[in-house]
Amino acid sequence: MAFDYPSKNRSYEAALARTKECLKANDVENGGLYLSKAIALSFELSQNAAIPEMASRFAKENAKLKKVQELLSKGENPFLKTKAQPSGDTEEDIQAAVTGLFSNKAPTTRLDDVAGLAEVKEQIRINVLLPLNNPELYFKYKNEAGARIIMYGPPGCGKSFVAEAIAGELKCHYAVVVLSDILDKYVGEAPKRIKAIFEEAERYDNVLLFFDEIDALCASRDSDESTHTRDIMNTFLTCMSGFKPKGKALKVIIGATNRPWALDPALVRGGRLDTAIYVRLPDEKARAFFVDKEFQRYRDVFEGGELTREYLIEQLDGYSGADIKSILDQTKTRTLKRVLEAKLPAGQYFKVSKEDFDLALSAHHNPVNAEMILRYEMFEKGVGL
Repeated sequence: MAFDYPSKNRSYEAALARTKECLKANDVENGGLYLSKAIALSFELSQNAAIPEMASRFAKENAKLKKVQELLSKGENPFLKTKAQPSGDTEEDIQAAVTGLFSNKAPTTRLDDVAGLAEVKEQIRINVLLPLNNPELYFKYKNEAGARIIMYGPPGCGKSFVAEAIAGELKCHYAVVVLSDILDKYVGEAPKRIKAIFEEAERYDNVLLFFDEIDALCASRDSDESTHTRDIMNTFLTCMSGFKPKGKALKVIIGATNRPWALDPALVRGGRLDTAIYVRLPDEKARAFFVDKEFQRYRDVFEGGELTREYLIEQLDGYSGADIKSILDQTKTRTLKRVLEAKLPAGQYFKVSKEDFDLALSAHHNPVNAEMILRYEMFEKGVGL
């Protein structure tokens, strides 16, 4: 019987949540039972995860949870602030196992790795990086070192990559939160998970919270009368309002969406996600970045052929970065098929042709159309909101 990863993961997260609730209430007996279940499930997940990174994550969480179990066996409840924490077993370490979202190692990505988007980078430098690079100037005009950003634009234009680059520039604690990290089939669990994420974020001086596809979490309350949906939204707004820097510490929260018009107005008003950044389709400079990178990596099959970089840059206008990568990959695949069909001798190959590219381009469905772009531009100008 195949390992049911989604079901096991949901059970694990539920066991973690119940462990935390019980131990915070000093219900050690039930907390210990849920903790034992979480330890067993994390071990199963670490042994059966298909992705090495996930296997490593669950193995680390398993080790942390065992430390909690060891403390409980000694009569110490690490979730009660009145109890002293042994060195190396702080409540911060234990809470990390509850959400499993925060990385103590900053990404290596930098803004220079982001293709184009000069306007976006400039907004980020002023709103996010200036407190670090020129604090004396920044604090003449601002009283808090933080940023609340909503990034919007067509799918595949690198909003997640930009957020990663910001975390890399800040060298801060960083958490990527997606819908599956919050939603649960059990009513009432999602608000608790949101609170847990913000509670953990408060433990760090410099931290960046990135909520991907935030429209799915904070859609307009007029569009859904579900009490559960309103509870999620209200909890998120309350937590975000209290997420403020202390002194000169950096607290950055970024939400990303392909549908900014679907967001609840309360989310983007002043004091919340009030800095809007439009992440546009790649301009000519950005398209050149992608094409040149492709030519450099696959120099043997591109250089000297009939397909020129200038032609690619022109024809790829109107496509997202993700689409450009996909089209170029499909182009190379068509060339590879020609080589296999021709049964060329070892060491011989065809150059990527203009026809290979044209066929790949015509077969690719572009999810971004003129109507969508117009709607983004209207949102940027505040029309129809």
